[in-house]
Amino acid sequence: MRTVKEKGMFSVLLAFFILIGMLAGVCQTNIKAHAADDFRLWRQNDERWGSCAIGGSTVRSSGCYITSIAMSAVASGAKDTESFDPGVFAKALNDMGAFNQWGGLISWSSVNKAVPEISIATANLSFKSDTQSGKAAEIGEYLDKGMYVICNVGGHWVYVDGIIGDDVYMADPAKDEILMFEAYDNKNITVFQAIKGKNPYSGFTPLKIAGKESAASTVTSSITSSKSAVLTTTVQTTAKTTTTTKAQTTSRLTVTTAAYKAGEYYCSESVPVKVWSDISAKKEAIASLKEGNVVRVLSVSGSTGEVKINGKRGYIELSKLSFAGDPQKFAVGDVNNDDEVNVYDLALINEYLNSLGKLPEGVSVLTSSEIAAADISGDGIVDNDDVLMYLMLICN
Repeated sequence: MRTVKEKGMFSVLLAFFILIGMLAGVCQTNIKAHAADDFRLWRQNDERWGSCAIGGSTVRSSGCYITSIAMSAVASGAKDTESFDPGVFAKALNDMGAFNQWGGLISWSSVNKAVPEISIATANLSFKSDTQSGKAAEIGEYLDKGMYVICNVGGHWVYVDGIIGDDVYMADPAKDEILMFEAYDNKNITVFQAIKGKNPYSGFTPLKIAGKESAASTVTSSITSSKSAVLTTTVQTTAKTTTTTKAQTTSRLTVTTAAYKAGEYYCSESVPVKVWSDISAKKEAIASLKEGNVVRVLSVSGSTGEVKINGKRGYIELSKLSFAGDPQKFAVGDVNNDDEVNVYDLALINEYLNSLGKLPEGVSVLTSSEIAAADISGDGIVDNDDVLMYLMLICN
């Protein structure tokens, strides 16, 4: 049995980039954007529109606010990426004299003039809560009302794509990170705005690839309650019955064997288990396994297992670990092998990605079978591309 933190990730979205001409600092936008372009990859410094004038500034220097609003326009169905982008939006606003000398909007009503299907629904709203969970809940209230939300994260604006648990997923005009509270200090996240779109917000925006759009999203902001949702499942094993909850995302079975053997084991103890360079003397611990950590045992002598951690040989008492079973072929995407591909599988891949670089080499939070199932792209690596595909599958 293993608990999962719904954290982690870095960039989740793929798109194709094209170059457009720019003449003497004037934005020459291409009215026909790439059909597969995804608005969540729009960056204010994109060479297609970075030098577009907005008042006395440029989109590159001061365009995070209008880029975030442009994202909202596409997410709501008011615009599409074939004929609209931050450069097109900036030019329309600039032509009507909507910016001051610093590149700020003089009047929020100009947004509605440039794109009649959307409007700024609120003034800047200060968060009432000081905590991440509280702020996520406040944003969720507006998403539940069908509004789109952009958030100020310390003088910089980002678009909120959705919420899972306490994690706010964003599209950032300046960087590729997508977890807002990991990319920015909570104390600097103080203000947000709600935007009314052509269609009400209903969850993560499906991605268009090669002209084909995935089905309408079913992952809405109501999923913020997923951490507290409890679905008790009883799993009968050869040795004991284990009770787990859906919030824990997976029920890893304890497999009993007549004798220990080489293979993958996971730590089921709440107390860390040491990996020793000399197990008889129990000295020189080279690693410590925490609950849920997975390690591959290379060979067995009695109840002692030989492992390799950070290139060093080590030994561990197998009676303190649980055999993870022989490798299996799980369905692609079904990391916890429960016959569903859903947010709980996404939580597992988030935990895995978040653990990379933090755990020593030779220790993981997933078994080889789980890692193989997480590799939706089939390229042999679990990375940001697979997170994108998870969101697409969940939205189907």
